[in-house]
Amino acid sequence: MSTIINVVGNNGKGYEEIDLWTLKTLAGGPVIWPGKLNRTPKGWEMPTLAKPLKIGVPGRTTFEKFVKVEYKEKPNQNQYDGFCIQIFKKVLELLEYDLPYEFEAYNGSYTDLVYHVYNKSYDAVIGDVTILADRLQYADFTVPYAESGLAMIVPAKPEGSPLTFTKPFTWKMWVVTGALLMYTMIIVWFLERQSNPEFGGPWKNQISTALWFTFSSLFFAHREKVHNNLTRMVVAVWLFLVLILTSSYTASLSSMLTVQQLQPNVTDIEWLKMNNLKVGCDFDSFVKEYMENVLNFKPENIVNVSSEYDYPKEFKSNNISAAFLELPYEKVFLDKHCKEFTATIRTARFGGLGFAFQKGSPFARDFSEAILRLSEKGDLKSLQDTWLTPSHECSPNITSSNPGSLSLRSFEVLYLLSFGTSTICLLLSAIDHRRQHRVAYEGNVTSGVHESV
Repeated sequence: MSTIINVVGNNGKGYEEIDLWTLKTLAGGPVIWPGKLNRTPKGWEMPTLAKPLKIGVPGRTTFEKFVKVEYKEKPNQNQYDGFCIQIFKKVLELLEYDLPYEFEAYNGSYTDLVYHVYNKSYDAVIGDVTILADRLQYADFTVPYAESGLAMIVPAKPEGSPLTFTKPFTWKMWVVTGALLMYTMIIVWFLERQSNPEFGGPWKNQISTALWFTFSSLFFAHREKVHNNLTRMVVAVWLFLVLILTSSYTASLSSMLTVQQLQPNVTDIEWLKMNNLKVGCDFDSFVKEYMENVLNFKPENIVNVSSEYDYPKEFKSNNISAAFLELPYEKVFLDKHCKEFTATIRTARFGGLGFAFQKGSPFARDFSEAILRLSEKGDLKSLQDTWLTPSHECSPNITSSNPGSLSLRSFEVLYLLSFGTSTICLLLSAIDHRRQHRVAYEGNVTSGVHESV
């Protein structure tokens, strides 16, 4: 009988006992592989403290919120932080084994960085690397932790119109309000024309007085007195409706003028190309080649912008008329500059941002599973809010919300109340006139009989 030892493990005494070997049987105990891994690595050498996982990190990034390298005197003292680094650390917490690693900053293009995984200079790449079909030939990628596409950023100007004052109400509401105004004018004239001398005189004076009375009531500036009680009822309901309408109109117009609404000064890629205008992008990414080969921009019209802080300068100096950014970078840029710029066109979608590993590496699958768990638990969304869009000043609810026009449905009951009151008062007045006319007629008939007798 002999003792089988775990020759690849280490528990502080150089080995770890697994089980006892007999000539007939081996009662198999679990083998603890380096990194406290229970499953067999299937032919892949696991990183150790002596030989950690060598990870390439983008040394220069256009947007530092994704990866930021703080260089020290010695490379092994460099400090790494950013959105991608924080995701990597969160993933390590979900792995079922220890993963010794070391970062190394690489100052070159992203395509070259991925190729260094292929030639085994690096075991992996952690950073804002876009998953592309060409890159899949050289490395295995995790599932994306952020969406990817291309957006066109252009300067924006405040949206304005000579007819802005009409926007608080829909056109249907303006029409109905005007019709109800005329209807109320006719009712007031009909009720007051006999008993009120201010509404008497020639037809022109009667109509103009009634029209002026009703229109001035919109501003509560009417001075004519009403004598008929039915008229007072009509005017009271009308003034209540006017009070609600003017308050709502003022609030809606103030909201439209206060909330910033921007419209782009460039909306068409073809217009940019036709006028030979220059556009900007980061030459270290694949975007430059995409703009040349797919969007068909002339190479001389594409300007290299290597820092997020250079984009506003390039726009202000008129060196570029538009900038093309991937969607994650667009969010970061507009989070800071939503009052000056806007995104107009979102073109093709790509594979998203992911981490790259050597072909056949088991870590790609483990990292993918961990990223999916982070997404399902909401941790990815929290990291995005913290690192990419921390500003609430440029929240989509603030910058892009367009206060809608007030519709007729919002005041339907008030309109029916005013119309119904005016109509009922008109009918009551007509009935009263008919009764008075009948009484006068009967009185004339009676007096005529007495005279004849």
